Amino acid sequence: MQQPVLLSRHKSQGFTLIEVIASFTILAMTFMVILEILSNSSTNTIKSSERTKISLLAQSKMDEVGLLIPVEEGSQSGSFDDEVNWDLVIQSFDVAYEGNVVMDFAPVELYKVVLTLTWQDGHDKTRSVDFTTLKAMTPDFESQGLGR
Repeated sequence: MQQPVLLSRHKSQGFTLIEVIASFTILAMTFMVILEILSNSSTNTIKSSERTKISLLAQSKMDEVGLLIPVEEGSQSGSFDDEVNWDLVIQSFDVAYEGNVVMDFAPVELYKVVLTLTWQDGHDKTRSVDFTTLKAMTPDFESQGLGR
């Protein structure tokens, strides 16, 4: 004897509406997180590019001190391509001497060099950064009457 085959009408043949909504919600949340990561990444890339440009401009101007710009007390200013302004201040720098030897003259003269760069960022906000270094120069003993 053969048993009759019963067909079930309740057999699942697809996703329920709740499953579709839940998977779509998860997909949308994942997509939002990915977009936020990409947005932050592009913002950081732009900031990094701007800071690299500013650092390279500062390095080039600092390299000119002692070559094109004399190392003597004073100040100068100018701009790079009318986008970045620079101000350079050179001052004598004295170091406290704690030795027990009396010296009539110092073997080197130190100068403090301060370079200030100012520019407008992408949000029309004025930005400014200072770069500071010391330059050592040998004094001109002949002009001071010390060389013989």
